[in-house]
Amino acid sequence: MNWRTLSQTKQDRIWSEVNQLIKGKPGSRCHHIIPPDRYRVFDISSAMSSKSGHDDVSEVLNDLETSILKAFQSCTGKNDVMYALDWQHDGYTFSPHQTMPQDEFGDWPVPVFPNGDYYFFFYQDFSWGLLGDPWKCTITVFGEDLLEAIDKYPPILFQDR
Repeated sequence: MNWRTLSQTKQDRIWSEVNQLIKGKPGSRCHHIIPPDRYRVFDISSAMSSKSGHDDVSEVLNDLETSILKAFQSCTGKNDVMYALDWQHDGYTFSPHQTMPQDEFGDWPVPVFPNGDYYFFFYQDFSWGLLGDPWKCTITVFGEDLLEAIDKYPPILFQDR
Protein backbone atom coordinates (compact mmCIF):
# COMPACT_ATOMS: atom_id res chain seq x y z
CA MET A 1 0.00 0.00 0.00
CA ASN A 2 1.33 3.40 -0.95
CA TRP A 3 0.17 5.57 1.96
CA ARG A 4 1.74 4.50 5.27
CA THR A 5 0.57 5.95 8.55
CA LEU A 6 3.31 7.68 10.53
CA SER A 7 3.95 6.47 14.06
CA GLN A 8 3.01 9.00 16.74
CA THR A 9 6.68 9.53 17.61
CA LYS A 10 7.62 10.18 13.98
CA GLN A 11 4.58 12.38 13.48
CA ASP A 12 5.43 14.48 16.56
CA ARG A 13 9.00 14.90 15.30
CA ILE A 14 7.82 15.94 11.84
CA TRP A 15 5.27 18.45 13.21
CA SER A 16 7.98 19.93 15.40
CA GLU A 17 10.18 20.40 12.34
CA VAL A 18 7.24 21.78 10.34
CA ASN A 19 6.33 24.30 13.03
CA GLN A 20 9.93 25.58 12.99
CA LEU A 21 9.99 25.62 9.19
CA ILE A 22 6.79 27.67 8.84
CA LYS A 23 7.51 29.76 11.94
CA GLY A 24 4.15 29.03 13.46
CA LYS A 25 1.71 26.38 14.52
CA PRO A 26 -1.57 25.62 12.78
CA GLY A 27 -4.59 26.21 14.97
CA SER A 28 -2.88 28.64 17.29
CA ARG A 29 -4.89 31.75 18.09
CA CYS A 30 -2.96 34.09 15.84
CA HIS A 31 -1.42 31.66 13.41
CA HIS A 32 0.68 33.01 10.63
CA ILE A 33 2.21 30.55 8.24
CA ILE A 34 5.49 31.98 7.02
CA PRO A 35 6.99 29.50 4.60
CA PRO A 36 10.64 29.43 3.62
CA ASP A 37 11.62 31.68 0.71
CA ARG A 38 10.72 31.34 -2.31
CA TYR A 39 6.96 30.87 -2.14
CA ARG A 40 3.65 31.87 -3.67
CA VAL A 41 0.26 32.05 -2.03
CA PHE A 42 -2.78 31.07 -4.10
CA ASP A 43 -6.29 32.22 -3.16
CA ILE A 44 -8.61 29.22 -3.37
CA SER A 45 -11.71 30.89 -1.96
CA SER A 46 -13.50 30.67 -5.31
CA ALA A 47 -13.76 26.88 -4.91
CA MET A 48 -15.16 27.19 -1.38
CA SER A 49 -18.22 29.16 -2.41
CA SER A 50 -21.39 28.03 -4.13
CA LYS A 51 -21.02 31.18 -6.23
CA SER A 52 -17.50 30.26 -7.21
CA GLY A 53 -17.39 31.54 -10.73
CA HIS A 54 -16.48 28.00 -11.78
CA ASP A 55 -19.13 26.05 -13.69
CA ASP A 56 -18.19 22.78 -12.03
CA VAL A 57 -16.34 22.94 -8.71
CA SER A 58 -15.73 19.17 -8.69
CA GLU A 59 -13.99 19.51 -12.07
CA VAL A 60 -11.78 22.28 -10.66
CA LEU A 61 -10.91 20.19 -7.59
CA ASN A 62 -10.14 17.11 -9.72
CA ASP A 63 -7.90 19.30 -11.89
CA LEU A 64 -6.16 20.61 -8.75
CA GLU A 65 -5.40 17.08 -7.57
CA THR A 66 -4.24 15.93 -11.02
CA SER A 67 -2.01 18.98 -11.54
CA ILE A 68 -0.48 18.77 -8.06
CA LEU A 69 0.22 15.06 -8.50
CA LYS A 70 2.00 15.78 -11.81
CA ALA A 71 4.02 18.51 -10.07
CA PHE A 72 4.93 16.17 -7.19
CA GLN A 73 5.95 13.46 -9.67
CA SER A 74 8.17 15.85 -11.64
CA CYS A 75 9.98 16.86 -8.43
CA THR A 76 10.59 13.37 -7.08
CA GLY A 77 12.41 10.21 -8.05
CA LYS A 78 10.69 6.83 -8.15
CA ASN A 79 12.05 5.91 -4.69
CA ASP A 80 11.49 9.28 -3.02
CA VAL A 81 8.81 9.75 -0.40
CA MET A 82 6.74 12.68 0.73
CA TYR A 83 4.93 13.52 3.94
CA ALA A 84 1.21 14.25 3.94
CA LEU A 85 0.03 15.90 7.15
CA ASP A 86 -3.54 16.50 8.28
CA TRP A 87 -3.57 18.71 11.36
CA GLN A 88 -4.79 16.77 14.43
CA HIS A 89 -5.19 13.56 12.39
CA ASP A 90 -2.93 10.81 11.12
CA GLY A 91 0.01 11.78 8.95
CA TYR A 92 1.43 9.63 6.17
CA THR A 93 4.39 8.94 3.96
CA PHE A 94 3.66 8.23 0.32
CA SER A 95 5.20 8.09 -3.13
CA PRO A 96 3.58 10.23 -5.82
CA HIS A 97 4.72 7.61 -8.36
CA GLN A 98 2.56 4.85 -6.90
CA THR A 99 -1.19 4.37 -6.94
CA MET A 100 -3.01 7.09 -5.03
CA PRO A 101 -5.79 5.49 -2.98
CA GLN A 102 -9.10 7.32 -2.71
CA ASP A 103 -11.89 7.18 -0.17
CA GLU A 104 -15.62 6.96 -0.90
CA PHE A 105 -15.62 10.68 -1.74
CA GLY A 106 -12.77 10.34 -4.23
CA ASP A 107 -10.23 12.02 -1.89
CA TRP A 108 -6.71 10.93 -1.03
CA PRO A 109 -6.14 10.05 2.66
CA VAL A 110 -4.95 13.69 2.97
CA PRO A 111 -6.57 15.79 0.25
CA VAL A 112 -4.79 18.63 -1.52
CA PHE A 113 -7.75 21.01 -1.11
CA PRO A 114 -8.02 22.13 2.55
CA ASN A 115 -11.72 21.57 3.17
CA GLY A 116 -11.76 22.12 6.92
CA ASP A 117 -8.30 21.20 8.20
CA TYR A 118 -4.76 22.23 7.44
CA TYR A 119 -3.35 19.88 4.82
CA PHE A 120 0.41 20.02 4.31
CA PHE A 121 2.64 18.13 1.88
CA PHE A 122 6.43 18.09 2.17
CA TYR A 123 9.24 16.54 0.23
CA GLN A 124 11.25 14.08 2.37
CA ASP A 125 13.97 16.68 3.11
CA PHE A 126 11.50 19.57 3.62
CA SER A 127 13.10 21.58 0.78
CA TRP A 128 9.71 22.18 -0.82
CA GLY A 129 6.07 21.69 -0.06
CA LEU A 130 2.46 22.72 -0.20
CA LEU A 131 0.54 24.26 2.71
CA GLY A 132 -3.27 24.30 2.64
CA ASP A 133 -4.98 26.74 5.02
CA PRO A 134 -8.78 26.34 5.24
CA TRP A 135 -9.32 29.49 7.32
CA LYS A 136 -7.46 31.85 5.02
CA CYS A 137 -8.65 29.92 1.93
CA THR A 138 -5.13 29.63 0.55
CA ILE A 139 -2.66 27.10 -0.70
CA THR A 140 0.95 28.18 -0.31
CA VAL A 141 3.57 26.54 -2.50
CA PHE A 142 7.21 26.89 -1.47
CA GLY A 143 10.55 25.75 -2.84
CA GLU A 144 12.08 26.40 -6.24
CA ASP A 145 11.51 22.88 -7.61
CA LEU A 146 7.80 22.75 -6.76
CA LEU A 147 7.17 26.32 -7.93
CA GLU A 148 8.69 25.49 -11.31
CA ALA A 149 6.58 22.33 -11.52
CA ILE A 150 3.41 24.30 -10.64
CA ASP A 151 4.25 26.71 -13.47
CA LYS A 152 4.57 23.71 -15.79
CA TYR A 153 1.33 22.04 -14.56
CA PRO A 154 -0.82 24.96 -13.33
CA PRO A 155 -4.13 23.98 -11.75
CA ILE A 156 -7.15 25.90 -13.03
CA LEU A 157 -7.70 27.11 -9.48
CA PHE A 158 -4.25 28.79 -9.42
CA GLN A 159 -4.68 30.59 -12.73
CA ASP A 160 -5.76 34.21 -12.90
CA ARG A 161 -9.39 34.55 -13.85
